[in-house]
Amino acid sequence: MNGPRGIATLIGSILLSSCGGGDGAGGMVPQPSPTPAAPARVTLGPTNYKNAVTLSMGVASSAYMYSKLGVSIADRWLNVPISFFPLIACPEGGSMSIELTDKNSDRSLDPGDTVHFHWERCRTQGTTTTGVVRVEVNEATPTPGGREYRLTLTISDLKIERDASPPATVNFIAQVHYTRTATHDYTEIANAQFNSGQVIGDTGTSTLQVAFYQDSAAQTYQYSVGGTVSSGTLGGELEFASPTPFSGVIGEYPSAGRMTVSGNAGSAARLSEEGSAAADVATVLVAVDSNGDGTVDASEAQHAWTSVVPVQLFAAYPDQVAVAVPMP
Repeated sequence: MNGPRGIATLIGSILLSSCGGGDGAGGMVPQPSPTPAAPARVTLGPTNYKNAVTLSMGVASSAYMYSKLGVSIADRWLNVPISFFPLIACPEGGSMSIELTDKNSDRSLDPGDTVHFHWERCRTQGTTTTGVVRVEVNEATPTPGGREYRLTLTISDLKIERDASPPATVNFIAQVHYTRTATHDYTEIANAQFNSGQVIGDTGTSTLQVAFYQDSAAQTYQYSVGGTVSSGTLGGELEFASPTPFSGVIGEYPSAGRMTVSGNAGSAARLSEEGSAAADVATVLVAVDSNGDGTVDASEAQHAWTSVVPVQLFAAYPDQVAVAVPMP
């Protein structure tokens, strides 16, 4: 096996933490820690509604991109013999290792197995990676022209440091259902959680659902998002959903769709392809009702999509924006 090389993959997951048991000495039973108070709801208004819709789209898109790491690993390693080395030296310093929880002892990744990657200040191509990624293959089934996966992806304390870029430590877990055929790619993330690293430059957690369908024959897509997100920058929690999936031509921003964001005291914002924005694929309406009375208190009729998410999110599946991580 050669030394690590950088491969482009999209990654995501949350740290699963657990409590240790007692010491068996018959002492006092530890009392459970109090349940943390739920974050206060953010009141949406003219000063923060654009940030709220951008955050909501951003964390959902991060979950989608991070979850693609599991698919990339399954594609790369499924049914491939895995040779074990205590440590693999990285080209510019540090190390990485790979481990297989191999239920049928055939030394390859199969359904029921889990592959573990660990990076220890592994530096390659100007990027330093530290942390752990685990992919459990729950199901892997051939399909006409492709494959269907059900995966559990766990990312623990994954820190990617690049020259001149702020680092983020990602803790994330997701149940990923992915189907590829000769004519479409479909990713469904029914339950994903960020414990940290959901976006660079902000603290907070989130619970998310994402569905992304691409039809390569028709060259169209549908993208649905939803969940709950808390933000240190915004000072609380928001709920968001896409009652009308975003849709459009592969490689372009959506031409239809709507996302709503709900805050405190009936306040709500929306990101929607309507009005003059519907005629311009590069723009989208963003608006806020600060008190739930049905009156728009602030809006931008043609808000630039580039300030919300990169257009590469809507590229053809193999061409979507990627994060480089070292792989053997």
